[in-house]
Amino acid sequence: SLRGKAVAGTITDTEIIDNENAVPDYDAKKDYTKTPIGSPYKRDGQVYALIQPHNASHYTNIEPGTDGGKTFWRIKHTTNPKKAKPWVQPDATNLYMKGECMIWRDGKVKRATRDTNFSPEEYAPDWEDAE
Repeated sequence: SLRGKAVAGTITDTEIIDNENAVPDYDAKKDYTKTPIGSPYKRDGQVYALIQPHNASHYTNIEPGTDGGKTFWRIKHTTNPKKAKPWVQPDATNLYMKGECMIWRDGKVKRATRDTNFSPEEYAPDWEDAE
């Protein structure tokens, strides 16, 4: 299964996003305490991996993609420009790695030229057009 391969680390983030139709949606009422680390879930058009098992119904503001959620979830990025996701400001745990793509605010798909946490506005040399 996609989830088993993700948990085992035998599938890349790009492959997970390429097959995101098989990725379940995040559920704020779900008990994730027995969910294997690395399990992928979707929320708001992005794909995340579980990094800390927890019962989501016991916490508020810990959804993937929120500041509180960074303790429990890590965003996935893709090297496939056709499956690029909208830009999300990275922190130290989710840099855009060299070759990973995103959709910039102007609608253009950009590819990282090196591992970076900078946006195209902050440091343009870290990004090139991917189309």
